[in-house]
Amino acid sequence: MIKTNRTRPSWDQFFMFSALWTATRSSCLHLQTGAVIVKDKRIIASGYNGAPPGIKSSLELNSCRKDEHGVDFKDKGKSVCRGLHAEMNAIDQIAREDLKETSIYSLYFPCSSCAKEIVGNGITEVIYSRIYAEPDSLTKELFEEGGIQLRKLELDTTKYFDIIKNIIK
Repeated sequence: MIKTNRTRPSWDQFFMFSALWTATRSSCLHLQTGAVIVKDKRIIASGYNGAPPGIKSSLELNSCRKDEHGVDFKDKGKSVCRGLHAEMNAIDQIAREDLKETSIYSLYFPCSSCAKEIVGNGITEVIYSRIYAEPDSLTKELFEEGGIQLRKLELDTTKYFDIIKNIIK
């Protein structure tokens, strides 16, 4: 019998790392984020922040419209960005009925626009790892009214990157 002290990530950690890996596809010049939607411990969709299909991204243009217009990149209220948020890209991949009773893992706490999509599409749980802008009252109100369960998940990236290094040796 083989004995090992190898550890596996929990399902939550696995899905959040999947969101992190998805973020590597981001085309935003300022912030790379990703999201995955999970049902019955299975990833059914993923998304990252970037321009929609058929639209040139900030990365391709090497230019950010928020910079051009003097808008702080954390200001989500200004509609000058070319990109969609990671949560919206993931939701857009699936028909509404497929999202009932699902969870979404997002690297960052969603904004009010994404909260509307999350509540409206029947997602019941949001698991996030970071907050880069304090959530506004509308976002909190939408999640509370929609009965959305919120959980913050801390990631020990060093531990799991070491596991990955051992796998690809």
